[in-house]
Amino acid sequence: MTDREGLDKLNADFKKLRHNREKVSLDQLQTRYAKAYNALVSDLQASADWFAARYLETLAFPRHPGDRAGNDWLDQRIAAILEEERRPGGRVDRYRVALIDNMDRGGFEQLVWEIYDRLEREAFDPYWQRHCRWVGPPDNRWIYNDIFRKWWYGPERRGEGKLGFWVTKDYAGADGRFPPNIGEDKK
Repeated sequence: MTDREGLDKLNADFKKLRHNREKVSLDQLQTRYAKAYNALVSDLQASADWFAARYLETLAFPRHPGDRAGNDWLDQRIAAILEEERRPGGRVDRYRVALIDNMDRGGFEQLVWEIYDRLEREAFDPYWQRHCRWVGPPDNRWIYNDIFRKWWYGPERRGEGKLGFWVTKDYAGADGRFPPNIGEDKK
């Protein structure tokens, strides 16, 4: 299934659920029309899970090809967090409730984002920071990241209040994702 087909299916199923719930009481949907209603709910749950998986896959974290131990740790940490989120009461249950029971598409998408945010904070950020280090002569130190192979051009160089970004030696290829958080230069 293409992304467009998956999104179209999610949108169509959600629209149908909303229409049915507006026109027919929930009691009737769950009794008189139970077979069709339960099939729709099942399809919508599958679409919701597809959306969440595809969202996380699309925003996959960059990795260093030579850091096998770090990559294994990252994979294990991501798997552990996802397992926690799939447990009863976790964000997977909550995004299904938001989408199906509450018919809250925005709340559903927020909970999917919260899963990504947790993965970034608790798994990827520690991995990423391991690949950031101070380099250069004492009077011109920069933070280098060996995954991006770029230097951090941060607010300390650009001026207070301005956002930082990663750049190559020739200041090309700017990328503002994943700012370093390795602390002050010890040298």
